[in-house]
Amino acid sequence: GLFITAFIVIWMFISVASAYKKRRGMAPKGLQSFVEPLILFIRDEVAVPSIGAKKADRFMPFLLSSFFFIWVANLLGLIPFLGGFNVMGTLGVTIVLATVVFIITTINGNGNYWSHILWPHGVPTPIKFILVPIEILGIFIKPAVLMIRLTANITAGHIIILSFVSLIFIFGQQSAGAGYGVGIGSLVFMIFMNVIELLVAFLQAYVFTLLAAIYFGSAVEEAHH
Repeated sequence: GLFITAFIVIWMFISVASAYKKRRGMAPKGLQSFVEPLILFIRDEVAVPSIGAKKADRFMPFLLSSFFFIWVANLLGLIPFLGGFNVMGTLGVTIVLATVVFIITTINGNGNYWSHILWPHGVPTPIKFILVPIEILGIFIKPAVLMIRLTANITAGHIIILSFVSLIFIFGQQSAGAGYGVGIGSLVFMIFMNVIELLVAFLQAYVFTLLAAIYFGSAVEEAHH
């Protein structure tokens, strides 16, 4: 699932980039017209408001890569037989994404970011001894929240669908009529849940990217005078 997702995302970016080179100055066409609004959305509605216009471009490669990677992986997880990998429902995957966010935030943290954490200004000294350990702990809690949120939300939908599939077999053991009756209801609900999961697939990719951008923005934010 990881390799297929990575292949699709790389193919998408390379195809769109080559199309822009060949059609320089022309209106987007085909895959370009689908990807361009998403790229502009991440830049204008996520990166720039969270990080700032001057520094947003520095983080755009990671934000775009994480958004499309999570979104494509989530969509593949909804395709039965051909997909169903549930990549983002695996802690081993989401912990890597969260770790990368942690590393980028830590490396790009400026003096204002670290002074706010290690010795916050305008706070009485006795309170600092309580606040500073909490702030240091928060450095590790933030990426952990990213990991748990993404894994839990993606897994929840799959568990609900699996539960209704299981009900068919549970009631089917009691009687064939009950199995068919529950089966019809479960099928309708599973179709409904899959439609909802299409929205969740996009929403969770967006939320992860937005929170990552907010963390990056707090790391590079200049001191207010």
